[in-house]
Amino acid sequence: MDPFTIIVAALIAGAAAGGQDAASAVVRDAYAALRRRIIGDGRDGAVLAGIEANESAAGGERAAVEAAVLRAEVVEDAEVRVLAQRVLEVAPSKQVFNDLRHAQGVQAGDGGTMNVTFHNTSE
Repeated sequence: MDPFTIIVAALIAGAAAGGQDAASAVVRDAYAALRRRIIGDGRDGAVLAGIEANESAAGGERAAVEAAVLRAEVVEDAEVRVLAQRVLEVAPSKQVFNDLRHAQGVQAGDGGTMNVTFHNTSE
């Protein structure tokens, strides 16, 4: 996965896992460190709002998370990438999902057959 996708996936997985009572302290700590690094001093309200929108509905505000990551300009930050990878390592794997809202495909004609294969690229 590219760094941008890893960071976004980690934010979504960490927020989803962190909201559960059963979430381990390791998951919460890893997510909190990633969040702090991205938000920084918190002066950029748009970055903070995007991260908080994800925390209130993990994965439901993917576009807001993507915009926050881009606005924070952290994709090239090596520490952010390490922290994101750590979140993905410790978060329960069932929390990571494939978002197909942006998938595209076309099928034309009557009685056609379409075979679709989805590959999990998060591993």
